Amino acid sequence: MEIINEIDDYLSKKLYKSDFFQLYSFTTENINSYMPFFDLKNKSLLTTGSSSDQAINATLAKCNDITVCDICPLTKYFYNLKIASLLVFNREDFLNFFCSRNRNKSFLSKTLFNRVKTTLKSIDYESYLIWEYLFNKYNKNDIEKLFRTDINDLESIIYCNRYLKNDYNYNQARGTILNTSINFIIENITKLSIDKSFDNIWLSNIANHLNSQEIDSAVKKSIEILNNNGKILLCYFWNTSMTVKGFPIEELSNIESEKIKIQGISKLEGKNSILVYTKKI
Repeated sequence: MEIINEIDDYLSKKLYKSDFFQLYSFTTENINSYMPFFDLKNKSLLTTGSSSDQAINATLAKCNDITVCDICPLTKYFYNLKIASLLVFNREDFLNFFCSRNRNKSFLSKTLFNRVKTTLKSIDYESYLIWEYLFNKYNKNDIEKLFRTDINDLESIIYCNRYLKNDYNYNQARGTILNTSINFIIENITKLSIDKSFDNIWLSNIANHLNSQEIDSAVKKSIEILNNNGKILLCYFWNTSMTVKGFPIEELSNIESEKIKIQGISKLEGKNSILVYTKKI
C-alpha cells in the first residue's frame, strides 16, 4: 500500500512532510461545550479533525450522517483504530492507550494493540494491515512520531470530550458510533469538491493555518454546500482576542457571523470562543 511507503519514508526522514502528516491522539478543542450551539440530532455534519473526536462526540448528539475531511492521510486508519479500541477497552485503558501526555507507559503500547487488532481487522482490513505493520516493524518511540504530542492534560481531554466524561457516556458511544454513517475525504478543505450538502460544518481552527485567500476559499466552499438554516463553525479560538496572521478572522471571512464564548479549559478558562455563521433562508 502506498500509505505504508509514505509512512516508512516519513519515519526514516527520506520524505519530509508538514505537520499535517501527523495525527492528534485527542482533540485540543472543547467540543463538549460548543456542541449545544448546533442542531445535530438526525442531521448531517462535515468536520475536520484527525483525532476523530469531533465525529465520535457528534454521534452522542444523535448526528447520524458524518463526513470527516482532513488533510492528514492517516485520519481514516486512526479512526478505525480508535473505534476498535472503544469497543474493546474500558474507558481507563482507552485513555491510557491514546493519551501521550508525559509519555505514559501505555501510550501506543503493543500489548494493548494486540488486544484490539482482531476487532480492528473485522472493522477495516486495510487499517489492520497498516497498524499491524507499524507495531511489528517499529518501536514505540518511532510510532509516536506520527502523533502531535502538544495536547492537553488528561483532565482537559476528558473535559473536552463528552464520550469520555464518564463510563455511561463511553458505553453509549460504543453503540452510537456503530449506528452512524461515517465517510472520509482526505483533502485540503480549501480544494474540497463534493456533491453533497450538510446541516452543519465544523472547520475547527484551520483558519490559524491559512492565509486570507485560503480562508475565503474555505468559507465560500463551505457556504455553497451548507443547507438553509445550517451553521458553520468558522474558527475555534483558545483566546477570544486571537487573530489569524495579524487579522481578525471576522474581517477575513467577510460574512455575517457571531463570536460565541464557551466554557474554557486549562489556563484559558473563560476565554475560549467559536465563530459561527448561520445560513439564513
